[in-house]
Amino acid sequence: MRMRSVRLAYVIPPLLAVVLAFLGATRLSESGVVGVSGVVTAAAERGTTSNGRIAASLEDVARRHQATVVRTVADRSAPTTRRTTLVTAAPGTDGAEWLQDGYADFSPTVRTAVRPMAALDRYDPTGSYEVIGDDGARRATAAALRAAGFTTSSETVPVLDRLGVAGGIQDTSGLVGCVVLGCATLCLVGTIGSPRRTAVRGLHGRSAWAIVCSESSEVRTTVLVALVGAPVVGLVLWCHNGLAAWTTFATSAAVFVAALLIPVAAVHVVGTLIAARRPIAATLRGARPPGTIVLVAQAARLPALLLLVAAVFDLTAAVAVARSDSGDRELRAAGEAVQLWVTPDPRPGSTTQDYWDRIGAFVGAALDRHDALLTAAVEVGTGTGSGSTTALFVDSEYLRHQDLRAENGDRITVTDDRIAVWTPPRSDLDRAAVIRALVGWELRGAPDEQRRHIGGGALRSAGAYTYAADSSAVSWLTDAVVVIVPDASHVFTPDQLGAWLSTGDVVFTSEAAADRAIDAADLGDEFSAVVSVGQAAAERRRQAETAVGIAVLATISGLAVVVVLAVIGTTAHHRRHGRRLFTGIAAGRPSVRANGDLLLSECLLLATGCVAVVNRWWRARPDGSGAVSALDPAARAAGVGGASAAAVLALLSVVAVAVVAVSTRAVVRSRGAGS
Repeated sequence: MRMRSVRLAYVIPPLLAVVLAFLGATRLSESGVVGVSGVVTAAAERGTTSNGRIAASLEDVARRHQATVVRTVADRSAPTTRRTTLVTAAPGTDGAEWLQDGYADFSPTVRTAVRPMAALDRYDPTGSYEVIGDDGARRATAAALRAAGFTTSSETVPVLDRLGVAGGIQDTSGLVGCVVLGCATLCLVGTIGSPRRTAVRGLHGRSAWAIVCSESSEVRTTVLVALVGAPVVGLVLWCHNGLAAWTTFATSAAVFVAALLIPVAAVHVVGTLIAARRPIAATLRGARPPGTIVLVAQAARLPALLLLVAAVFDLTAAVAVARSDSGDRELRAAGEAVQLWVTPDPRPGSTTQDYWDRIGAFVGAALDRHDALLTAAVEVGTGTGSGSTTALFVDSEYLRHQDLRAENGDRITVTDDRIAVWTPPRSDLDRAAVIRALVGWELRGAPDEQRRHIGGGALRSAGAYTYAADSSAVSWLTDAVVVIVPDASHVFTPDQLGAWLSTGDVVFTSEAAADRAIDAADLGDEFSAVVSVGQAAAERRRQAETAVGIAVLATISGLAVVVVLAVIGTTAHHRRHGRRLFTGIAAGRPSVRANGDLLLSECLLLATGCVAVVNRWWRARPDGSGAVSALDPAARAAGVGGASAAAVLALLSVVAVAVVAVSTRAVVRSRGAGS
């Protein structure tokens, strides 16, 4: 028996392992420095000491524990590509080496400047401190920061996270599932489906376990691929990043190879044992694959097809998220604005309602002082039937930071206390009906005078920035109704304002304004972080680009696996029923009738795939009920994803029919030649 299919199953795992290790190392490098064993997060309290004393205490910790303490700060002008790393300089540690030779980034798209920890006096000391050292160094770092007046939390980084393994498997379950499924099917077809090799070994008196041990020699294929591929991968890494963090990358790749080989080897062993139990005489005489393995080969195509459909939807969603950001334009629009991360639970001694009332009162006061601005994107009723549209609620401070123009070209400003509703250009919305719907629900808390006299008109051009907090909301709205509420603190309830603060729909104009407001309200314990909107947007953009790459790999691998499984399933079917197929063709039966069972299975697969596409589209699309937000870029791309998945299914059906036709001609030719 030719073991091509089994050997191919052992070739694929090391190749996939390299891809996963590369993804993991890239994510690990972009999220911080490589080799971190612990993280200590410091939150500011009143009476913190000077940054110089903090840096000196961290240097002392590094010397006593032979460790490196790292504080990474992104460059505001280019947060996706440049960052500064402040490190301690204890002799013989990584920090001292980086200060002398520089830090080598695994990802060349990020450039890290290394400066001594003494430069902390120019940066905000609150945030995460990464520790490269033992657990004692992490505890000592946390103690030093607490002594400086900070509230700290710390955690140990798991070993798999340090190696980038956790980052490599993030969002790649579909890719791994497709490849492992394909390899398992190759092993089954190469053992149970072609049992002659096993039968010959059994004829020579070998036991089943001896045959299994002989079959296990196929693992040398993986070893051979690793030995041949290591210099090639090393050369590529040298060109990519000068072999930065190559030990971490190599260790991660080895872990992935071992993990991926386990299911492949297990299926190979099971398939060999089943083949060894078949009658030797029957196997040597016909060597036809059993009906069970033919059924398994066909059945394996179903999960592969479903994984491919999911991969196509994920690809369109990832592309939509990546395109929803506008790069430099978004960074300019974000300016110095920051968002507050609200602690989700009330403090002891305070009820939930009291807690959110305090948060809401804090937001209202900040809006009144113009320290914060309102930018809340929500779905609202159109006032006509059950339809809905997107509305962006803003205040006067928002208009001072963002340029919105009326249809006549004049910049929109707030000159009085009137609420204004501005519809997108060339919109077919019934403006009066939209206003009635807004007054009846979203603006029900406004004074009667404001509800009776609502101004506004039509916008000159679409495009309103939303200060989006994450990838589940679009950064720019091109079809939204803009609702200007001058005195938002009096129109909306404290509950609503507090909720909008927690979702990033109320942002502060600067970090200084946020700190000033928090100190004045004595609510320091209620907020876990102050995050720059521009920094968050940059990180989201980088994550979106990585997600697109993963989705492309998953889609390509899914296509390859589905096509290979179609070839395997058709070949196995024709090997078992080749005589019947040849007889039917020779008797003048049309090829379609002779392959009726195969074509029927293709129709069933196509129908199942169509059901999966419709189901995924139905669950992903925004239906106006609020269950799926119309502001989610992935939801907006659901229609494109459905059309793309349907096109892929049609293409695969054509390929499968072509495989059946080619295999049929091969069977007829070989049988007709008397073989």
